[in-house]
Amino acid sequence: MPGPVDYEKITIAPDPDVAVWWDATKEKKFLLPECQDCGHKWWPPWPACSACASMNVGWHEIEGTGFVYSYISVEQPILGHMVTAVPYVVAIVELPDGTNADGSKTRISALMLDDEADVAIGLPVKLEWDDHPTQEYKMPRWRVTDKSAPGAWHFSW
Repeated sequence: MPGPVDYEKITIAPDPDVAVWWDATKEKKFLLPECQDCGHKWWPPWPACSACASMNVGWHEIEGTGFVYSYISVEQPILGHMVTAVPYVVAIVELPDGTNADGSKTRISALMLDDEADVAIGLPVKLEWDDHPTQEYKMPRWRVTDKSAPGAWHFSW
């Protein structure tokens, strides 16, 4: 299991484009930006729809489940708050409830709670939350829920 993330080394100061998202984390809610004109969902948040460029943006709460689309093991931290966590896995998680009208899936970056040996492409994951030690915000983390799911693929040398 990865070591602890030192959240005391980061201060969350949301700008207007992500303030709603960060406020939702206080209630352990993960929101995707959703265009109110065309229904497109995307990640990460920014002020205009990535499909139609509308600035009429709302929020869509996800259930907190998904599948590993891809992943990488980080052996050398580049951010100070991650030094104690190495090695750790960052995955791209595909969200079933982030499906768009054109059939495309919304994918997010996800800091995993599992070791690299326990993560594989295609495995199901669920959202969990870490507390920030000095702020009310919660930090999203993801965990594999079924290591023996059929069709999973694990990178090996």
